[in-house]
Amino acid sequence: MKLSVIIPAYNRASLLPITLRSLLAQGRVADEILVVDDGSTDGTAEAAEMFGPPVRVIRQANQGPGAARSRGLAAA
Repeated sequence: MKLSVIIPAYNRASLLPITLRSLLAQGRVADEILVVDDGSTDGTAEAAEMFGPPVRVIRQANQGPGAARSRGLAAA
């Protein structure tokens, strides 16, 4: 069974690394962690890209958290 984590994010560059480190420290690391950057202006995508696999960044224009979740689900 494949485990995917979808994180919709908007202007969360300061908090996202804490979240990703926590996910990567779990006993069962997700097969993929999809961070959907929802049009951030603070470097959120760049903060996530520093982690490399299994973290993958998807960028989109700001459409709200629901659209970001749907985009992540479609990519999973």
